[in-house]
Amino acid sequence: MTGKNLFPHVFQPLRLRGITIKNRLELTPFVPCLTDAQGGVTQDMMNFIRMQARTGAGIIVLGCITDSNRKLSEYADLETTHDRFVPGLSLLADEVHKYGARLAYELSHSGRGDLQSARDIEGAAGMTEEIPVPSLEAASCTRMTREDMDWLIQRQVDACRRVLRAGFDMIFIHAGHNAYLSSWLSPLTNHRTDEYGGSLKNRMRFPLELIRAVREAIGEQVPIELRASVADMIEGGIQEEECFRFFEAAEPYIDLAHVSRGNCFHKDGRMYTSPMYMMEHRINEEASGKLKKRLKIPVTCVGNIWNLQDAEEILAKGHADVVGFARSPLADPQLFVKAVQGRFDEVRPCLKCMDGCGRIFHGLPARCAVNPELGMETEARMTVPPRKKQRVLVLGAGPAGMQAALTLRERGHEVILAEKSGRLGGKLYDAGAVSFKWLMRDYRDYLIRMTERSGAEILLNTEGTRELVEQIKPDAVFVATGSTYLKPPIPGIDRENVHMLADVDGKGEMLGKKIVICGGGLSGVEAAVDFARQGHEVTVVDMILAERFCSNLFMFAYEALFKEVETWGVKLLGNRRILEFQEHGVAVEHEGVRQELSCEDAIIALGLRPEDRLGQQLLQEAPMSTYIIGDAGGVKNIRNATRTAYDAVLTMESRILV
Repeated sequence: MTGKNLFPHVFQPLRLRGITIKNRLELTPFVPCLTDAQGGVTQDMMNFIRMQARTGAGIIVLGCITDSNRKLSEYADLETTHDRFVPGLSLLADEVHKYGARLAYELSHSGRGDLQSARDIEGAAGMTEEIPVPSLEAASCTRMTREDMDWLIQRQVDACRRVLRAGFDMIFIHAGHNAYLSSWLSPLTNHRTDEYGGSLKNRMRFPLELIRAVREAIGEQVPIELRASVADMIEGGIQEEECFRFFEAAEPYIDLAHVSRGNCFHKDGRMYTSPMYMMEHRINEEASGKLKKRLKIPVTCVGNIWNLQDAEEILAKGHADVVGFARSPLADPQLFVKAVQGRFDEVRPCLKCMDGCGRIFHGLPARCAVNPELGMETEARMTVPPRKKQRVLVLGAGPAGMQAALTLRERGHEVILAEKSGRLGGKLYDAGAVSFKWLMRDYRDYLIRMTERSGAEILLNTEGTRELVEQIKPDAVFVATGSTYLKPPIPGIDRENVHMLADVDGKGEMLGKKIVICGGGLSGVEAAVDFARQGHEVTVVDMILAERFCSNLFMFAYEALFKEVETWGVKLLGNRRILEFQEHGVAVEHEGVRQELSCEDAIIALGLRPEDRLGQQLLQEAPMSTYIIGDAGGVKNIRNATRTAYDAVLTMESRILV
């Protein structure tokens, strides 16, 4: 035992009914989509849960959708609707208990999110007929009868009994985000005219019936945590006071009140359920602090809480009793351990982008933009570094090159990292240039620090060439030469008032009042928001339709970004071909008609092309020892850079002849 406990509030035990929680950290519900197609436990799921338990959190909540006809993302959700699933679930409980954590089961239902119902109840959410389901294919939901309500309560109670038989410790009831129970609470979606609709007392009647039934079924020794949305974040939805009154009504039956917000079925509310990188830090802290003053039971706070320092502050201020994390421990499963040891600068930051973990909304296994092992824990656990180490030359020190160097060094190989510029980082400097991308800047700095400490030999101001390869004579070459910005031969593009985005990004003081950004990709739109926040009038123009700008962005991030576009008055013009850059504007063509867009400065953000000439040459000469990674193999994103680098190392090792 060495050193002082830096987090005394975090590492206080908490007694809940018949059990003790070892600390105040909770991993909130996350569905990794790693079960089999019937919802059974797999080895991948076991290893994922083991990873979560090893983080050191006191509570692990298994994300589950119970009683739903399996479809879309639910193909890979854990199933609890039959006794045959109990043995597999017991393996998960055993794994969590091995690390001293408590395992909770998320009691939920897809409600109106279920589009392929075998029974009307599974398309219902407590509403009258013909209530539309925004953003989903279903046109409407059907109204539940008393028989349906009793049937569902019994199904939920049976699920609770099964997981407790499997060794689970807690029940987590999801009544937030306008999912099934929340849709009864919200006036936005509950339009019933009987005793279950209208007033708040009526709207919360059925959710309370279900909560009481669960309490009666599981007895007095099993804790229940209840999540609810403090607000739908949509006009006409549930508001803070009604949410607090619901918690007060439920308080006799529950042990933890879990504050969240948002509505997963509406674009204006969805982003708040998993706050994105441009959104408020610790987004629910104020609300959880208010609720704590009104309840006698402990309160859980969640939402854009990034690290253990955040958790300690929230607890020390008395704004919560438990702090929930979802994405940050996925980006770095050793987040808590490193913080306790004071190794803060070794924590791999979560980008809050949901580029990888958001795949689960499409039924695909979880991945992570910065953690290449997420969802691949089985492979990582089984892949043993070879006894015969390799001497590897990595060409390029952007995100792919640095990740390759780190993975190679972690697995014992000798690494020479050559970078043609005078610094590590590559285009991560450009990716983090806008003011609200400071998480990207943190990630860049983390990669640079860890690469410098890795033991790799770093050669700056050294361009990757065939001559360098011949000189060093490595066992393998990783080509991470990245990409270059497109600068098409448009008349006037070399004028003084026309700039490449990389040269002015985050530097609004260099530019005039009116700006035209040419390029509707992520970089262009993010820069437009940043310049608009600085007081500029910004127009974004592109050949593609405006509704297709940033179309590859994960939906939560897309909606959050374009809400900023709307808030700051950024003008989007699609279906326009750039004809000419002029002294006082940009000439474009729209449906055969020439238009003049006046501005003082124009910015080029027309994308990137792979810098792959050297890689293709080396690949032909040494196909079994050349690996092209990151943008050099095709321009994509951070996750592609991380993943291709990691995979290339394992592929290289598989080819080593001992």
